[in-house]
Amino acid sequence: MILDPNSLIKTIDNINQQFLLGNAITQEEGLEASRWIISRQGGKGSYRDMSAPTQPDFEQGIRLFTGERLVSASARHIMGQEAARAAWLLGSTDPNVRLAYDHATAWMCEAPDFQQSGTFCCGRCTLAFWRHFWVGNFEHKETQIVKGLKVMKNHRLGNGKWQRFPFFYAIYTLLDLDLELAQAELEYARPVMERYLKNTRTGAYSERRVTILHKALENIN
Repeated sequence: MILDPNSLIKTIDNINQQFLLGNAITQEEGLEASRWIISRQGGKGSYRDMSAPTQPDFEQGIRLFTGERLVSASARHIMGQEAARAAWLLGSTDPNVRLAYDHATAWMCEAPDFQQSGTFCCGRCTLAFWRHFWVGNFEHKETQIVKGLKVMKNHRLGNGKWQRFPFFYAIYTLLDLDLELAQAELEYARPVMERYLKNTRTGAYSERRVTILHKALENIN
């Protein structure tokens, strides 16, 4: 079961886990989850009428799928983006889901920062924006994200990491982008990925990171 009615975060993580492993989600499960996700839109703690984490989510603390901790407005925004992405992928054929999705995401194409630079707010928010924008119901995807990837390149630290962008979530995002500039950033990060994979690690976040890094290296080999 992918829906956890007590947690938006766990529901999204369950969905992303199935996507990461290439496991099928049944239409019934997908519609159930997407309809519940849109029911969270505009709730307490929501970002611009996107889906809000639950009270237990806020109490337990919010983390990205790749394990990085989130705080304040960035947490609400990123979870809203991840929720909208999941709802679109699983429920875009449902008229009610689509209507709610369009309402919650109408502001995105008009965001001035994103229009100008292909980035939004901080690096973490930018990555979530890209993950959603690339697969969602938007036009000019490649043009806008290419702008942002050029900004990302300018934030390289020279050691395989970036200044603004959290490493594992960045790799996770780049993995989805079928763009030459995304491939170039993965190649830049290759040494860090290879070093990480040399050591055995346990735990859900570590296991996800290992899977993501293996997929990323396969992508550029």
